[in-house]
Amino acid sequence: MAFHTLEIEDEYDFEIIGVSSHEKDYRLAWSLNKTLGWRLVRIEDAVVEGKRSTTHHARFRWMHPVDQTVFTLIDNKTPEGTFMPDLAQFDYLLKIEQPAESTMKKLQEGLRKTDFVLAFQLQEVDKLKFKDNLLDENR
Repeated sequence: MAFHTLEIEDEYDFEIIGVSSHEKDYRLAWSLNKTLGWRLVRIEDAVVEGKRSTTHHARFRWMHPVDQTVFTLIDNKTPEGTFMPDLAQFDYLLKIEQPAESTMKKLQEGLRKTDFVLAFQLQEVDKLKFKDNLLDENR
């Protein structure tokens, strides 16, 4: 009898921007709301269970009412650990689900104008080792 293996690959239909900021998560969310006209609200923390410890990371989410793009701000660093160890140089991660190209251009322009954003960089999701942490099904 022959056995067949079904392999299912996760789809990563989102973009990630690493954000550097010295402000608290709620102040950064407030600044993004003010500058970009968003309405980020606090949602349930992201939980990462590691071999040695479990970490909790604050999350803020907003869905654009017209194009249905979902923006999620994630606190990347906590005293217990890092949400995405391969992006440890960033304080926060901004996950953009199903973005249009024009949305990404406007977002980058807006991030440059946001008070508490020191620096940001668009990441290549396929090259991230811990990209599965960004899938909501893991939360």
